[in-house]
Amino acid sequence: MRSSTKAAALAMSLYLILGLVGASEYQFGTKVLAGDKDIGRPLFAMPPTDIRYWNTGAPGYDDSDVVYLVTAPSVSANDVRLTPFGNLPAGSKVTPADNDIGMPLTLFLPTRAIRFLNLFGSPRYDLNDPVYFSQAAPNSVVNDVRLNATLGTGLKPGTKVHDFEPDLNLAFGAPVLVFPLPPGLGLCFFDVNGNGAYDYWDDVYMNLPSGFPAEVYVNNIRLSGPV
Repeated sequence: MRSSTKAAALAMSLYLILGLVGASEYQFGTKVLAGDKDIGRPLFAMPPTDIRYWNTGAPGYDDSDVVYLVTAPSVSANDVRLTPFGNLPAGSKVTPADNDIGMPLTLFLPTRAIRFLNLFGSPRYDLNDPVYFSQAAPNSVVNDVRLNATLGTGLKPGTKVHDFEPDLNLAFGAPVLVFPLPPGLGLCFFDVNGNGAYDYWDDVYMNLPSGFPAEVYVNNIRLSGPV
């Protein structure tokens, strides 16, 4: 009995160690650059995935609501927070012990998508273009969510667009990066612990171009933070 308990504890310890060794050290909302350590890692399709919000106050989506990358109609383990919740930052994953576990989620409009601002006039999405979870086309609106830092503004990933900010009411570029949601084509994960399924340890990416086989490539966006 004692030996089996020790074996289980050892297996769990190895699981934790291996997971931490393989996980990305890069922060949520950073773009993959040439020379980054995760370039070339194989990527796999996420389970059916959507972006929804937990309505924490008044009816309708507003600044106080938490936005998640989700796989179920309520907040579930391994969902990714795209905006902060309390002291849990954007990019953190939900665990069974968190206070938001099981909270009901609300759908955004069918026009929801991941889009970019073509700020530098190139024909397509490039390394300097900021990316957003957008409620609707054609322009950025209040409470759209920044998925990476907006160059030169100090506006951080996981923050929402507010009135009078420099990226409000700007025209999104074409094509849409991830649309429609679901099935969320272009959202992928690196299987850190090699178990063949998406779980807590795995790093989530917005991967372009979409399609498989896929690997981490320059200008992909990391949609989860280090565990």
